Amino acid sequence: MGEVISLETRDDMTLWDGSKGKGTEMVLKGDIVLDGAYLGCSISVNGVCLTATEIDEDAKTFKVGLAPETLRKTNLGTYVPESQQRVNMERASEIGGRNSGHFVQGHVDNVGTIMDQWIDENSLFFKIAFPNEFMRYVVPKGFIAIDGTSLTVCDVHSEGEDGENWFTFMLVEYTQKKIILPSKKIGDTVNVEVDVLGKYSEQAWEAFVPKMEALETKVKQLEARLQELEGGESTTSSSATDNDVNYGQPIGGLSNVAASATAPTPEQVKVKNTDGTEWVRTKQSFFDTQY
Repeated sequence: MGEVISLETRDDMTLWDGSKGKGTEMVLKGDIVLDGAYLGCSISVNGVCLTATEIDEDAKTFKVGLAPETLRKTNLGTYVPESQQRVNMERASEIGGRNSGHFVQGHVDNVGTIMDQWIDENSLFFKIAFPNEFMRYVVPKGFIAIDGTSLTVCDVHSEGEDGENWFTFMLVEYTQKKIILPSKKIGDTVNVEVDVLGKYSEQAWEAFVPKMEALETKVKQLEARLQELEGGESTTSSSATDNDVNYGQPIGGLSNVAASATAPTPEQVKVKNTDGTEWVRTKQSFFDTQY
């Protein structure tokens, strides 16, 4: 853990083209987190991935910039240095080592509010109110990052945009001693980052669904056309009708000749089995059970 030393908004920050602009900077004090730190390295502060712009190894302090997006999505802009605000600090993990948690990027999605907290033997439970738009990424026994700490979701309750939306998690005894969360009270805020794998899965699924729906429509068209060619009665489902299937027009994969061909009679469709029984192909189901 570390401590916020100062939080300042300046109008004289030098931009890439030499001009001056407005920006917010925070100075923090840490210890272990600065071992091996260098200018430009990433340091997580209460779950927010920040870039070290200045480092004072003797004073054990470092400076970071807080972009407008960071201030909008996190609670870092509300920290009051005079209150000796304590924060969680963590260096970026090294590739190739063990990952004793989940993929926490330090890209906070939004701020949650502590609704309740209680003790369950040696565990400390928290109930967090969270915006509805992110609740689809929060699942029981899934990952969640609270102020940068990788935790497991316990319960989830989502009533939609106009209702209550919250989730719970708990801290084991060891974790309680290593982070600032146990010192927070009901009404305090926390930085929340949902599991990024859920976002990637959703995006992949959204790209796949239209292709699957198009394939289902094409299959229904082909089945309807095949029934027409076999001379069977129209047994298309309402879903096929809803997709505006044109049964009298050629469709992909069938030539104009096939589409205009004379439909076979039911007698032509029926096929004799070796035992003399018959089967009929309709809706991909066989009606004679003795085939």
